[in-house]
Amino acid sequence: MALKSTAGKILIATPAIGDGNFEQSVIYMLHHDTDGALGVIINRPSELPVEELLPRWGDLATAPGLVFSGGPVETNGFIGVGRAVGTQPEDVEPVPGTDLVTVDLENDPALTGAHVDRLRIFRGYAGWGAHQLDTELSAGAWFTVASHDGDMWSSDPSGLYEKVLRRQSGDLRWFANAPLDPSQN
Repeated sequence: MALKSTAGKILIATPAIGDGNFEQSVIYMLHHDTDGALGVIINRPSELPVEELLPRWGDLATAPGLVFSGGPVETNGFIGVGRAVGTQPEDVEPVPGTDLVTVDLENDPALTGAHVDRLRIFRGYAGWGAHQLDTELSAGAWFTVASHDGDMWSSDPSGLYEKVLRRQSGDLRWFANAPLDPSQN
């Protein structure tokens, strides 16, 4: 069976996820191939301003200007995701099928700022080894849905779980109001 890449899409944790790290998470997928997958949780802003942790990037960070908890992998590292404008330099990695790019935070922000008009900074990421995400998708741990332009830049990131589910059709929409513990229903 051919791999159905989730890059450029959103994963939404289902009640079957069984992992507190991902409960009610909304993950924007940046990469997915046969070697593995990588995404960032976009609905978990921290209370830490970007300018405190990465002062050089504070001016470019999109409101609310906070570092987001991107996931449980490499939580001492940071990933920048920007919306591309114009011609992109060779050191940015495009997210397939989108206008998003990953930003090398070692670069000069003044140079990067000429190529992105929005920027989110994530501490850590969500990562899967070869075929691991595919197995979780088959087991029903994640819903895969189309991303909308405003998802990454939401002014209410904490409300994204419900918002993304509410815009879905059919049974998937019901999960926007489902209790965390189905036995509480």
